[in-house]
Amino acid sequence: MGLSGSSRRGTSLVEALVALLILGFVLTMGAGFFARQRDLSRDRLDREKALRALATEWVYLRTAPKGELIPREKATFVGPGEWVDSLGPRRPALSLRPTPYADLYAVRLEIGFGTRGGRRLVQEGWVFAGAGR
Repeated sequence: MGLSGSSRRGTSLVEALVALLILGFVLTMGAGFFARQRDLSRDRLDREKALRALATEWVYLRTAPKGELIPREKATFVGPGEWVDSLGPRRPALSLRPTPYADLYAVRLEIGFGTRGGRRLVQEGWVFAGAGR
């Protein structure tokens, strides 16, 4: 048989390199996808922790004795000491403003979350002082 009629067996070096290049590209894209999923999952869990911290602070504010609620701006949370200290890296902020109604305060709670820490959750509402007598 001549050159035109011969059948080739196996792959050439160029074909093998192209296949490895494609495989490497696919694996790199897959690794990037899984890393992004891991980051999103971590942010979601951190956001849930921040939401639980806000809920805990709301409970504390709503059950606090009348004398503990005093007007403040961008102060730290007023919950139990060790718990508030554990929130330090999240930079929690509490604002309590009096309203025209007796013993009713406007409340603004802020807390940071996320792996980069640049995102913040903000909740606003009202609290009646002395409800937890």
